[in-house]
Amino acid sequence: MWIKNIILFIWAYIPFFALTDDLGFLTANPNAAQHEYYLSIISLLFGEKKLQFFSIPIKQPGKGIIWFRIKRLSDMDAFNLTNTKANQLESDYKNHYDSLTEDVDKDIEKEALLRHLSDEQSRVDISYNKMNAFTTIIVAVIPIAIALVNWDTIFSLNAVGTVIFIWLIYAIINLCAWIFQVINVRGFMASTFGDLKSCPNKKREQNWQIYYDWQQSRRKADMYVSFVMHTKIWIITVILLTIAFSVFLPFSKKRVDIHSGENDVYTLDVNSIESTYDRSAADWYLILAKLQTDKYSQVVVLYNNVTDVDIANKLNEFQNQEIIWMPDNTLQKNQIKIILEK
Repeated sequence: MWIKNIILFIWAYIPFFALTDDLGFLTANPNAAQHEYYLSIISLLFGEKKLQFFSIPIKQPGKGIIWFRIKRLSDMDAFNLTNTKANQLESDYKNHYDSLTEDVDKDIEKEALLRHLSDEQSRVDISYNKMNAFTTIIVAVIPIAIALVNWDTIFSLNAVGTVIFIWLIYAIINLCAWIFQVINVRGFMASTFGDLKSCPNKKREQNWQIYYDWQQSRRKADMYVSFVMHTKIWIITVILLTIAFSVFLPFSKKRVDIHSGENDVYTLDVNSIESTYDRSAADWYLILAKLQTDKYSQVVVLYNNVTDVDIANKLNEFQNQEIIWMPDNTLQKNQIKIILEK
């Protein structure tokens, strides 16, 4: 059973052919008796927003294909108390209150409601504190991570490395979206003093207002707890993808077949190319001379933090050879390795 839940969980987050449950926003509640499954050809997530194209209802007779829709977690019925539901709760509670004959029972219920209201407000405060901690960490880490990115290495990734990198960027975008969306100012309904002031039965009205505020706070707390849960999921996703990207990075670079027995390999210091009696200068002019013979079909240039662009301009003059540039962190600064392939 747990394997099925894991599969459905991962399936709900993939961008293509995602299977989501509207009653659970993304993933279905395993203990829920009802589900509203949709299979979406394209399902893009941006924090609490779910953008889906060509959503096909699963086991929902009477519902057709939805070509495009935007769903928000905060708009779910579980987190919102409608006017119809509020009126029904008010009628039921006041009838219950009138059925109580002892004042002590009314006071006991009032104290219980105040405790429940305080508990829900504490849940909201805890969720806020967790999100503030997440925000502090992300705001501090992401700029450092961006500064350390070697874009030359990124552009040289193979297909597998590129897919992992794209997934990592997608996860980071969603993580930032959750954090910034949760700190947005949100309005919630609450009881008013005017209603209590104008009500003849103030004691009953006061209890009802506490009960109403508790219902609102409970839904508000559930929503923020859900925000924290989804943020944690994306934090874990970013961590796992970062580890995977770091582990597979050495194997994710585009491979170039180099046969040392058939190719000419030269290691040059670009700062010494203009020095007449330096080995790098002699090798450089030898390379240029060999390229003019058209005996070589491909030139592979491995580099690490090279600031001189004259070499690139000179090599680009040769039209009969394919010039391939690849970063190599094993080389020293301003050092290049040129491989002439026949």
